[in-house]
Amino acid sequence: MPTVPEISFAFGLTSGLLTLGILFFVYLLIEAFFLWVAGEIVVGRRVTYGESIRIAFFGTIVVAASLILLGQFGLLISIGTALILFLLIVKGSYHTGWLGAIGVSIVSIIVAIIIFVVVIAVLGLSLRGLTGL
Repeated sequence: MPTVPEISFAFGLTSGLLTLGILFFVYLLIEAFFLWVAGEIVVGRRVTYGESIRIAFFGTIVVAASLILLGQFGLLISIGTALILFLLIVKGSYHTGWLGAIGVSIVSIIVAIIIFVVVIAVLGLSLRGLTGL
């Protein structure tokens, strides 16, 4: 899969940035759905889908900024800080405690895995073509 600079230069800078923006928007919609479903399961109906898009957006920005800005201090520090900051965003948005935020995060990952497995099974896709699987 091409990295971001390869996408930009393969399609031209403007088209590459437009493609990157569209992919980021689609990512936000998908991630927001997983967060919304997980919030429904873990803490009940407290966040709308629009608010879950906001959580996904700010969570992505904060995690990326943390990894970029703190990467020079070590991988463990930057990932740990990114995780804590993301949990703070989830905690504040869902008006829950730390365990609720951790629960929403874990359940959103589980929901994503289940949905991806179901989609792969329904579409009849195979993972055998992927390297290492």
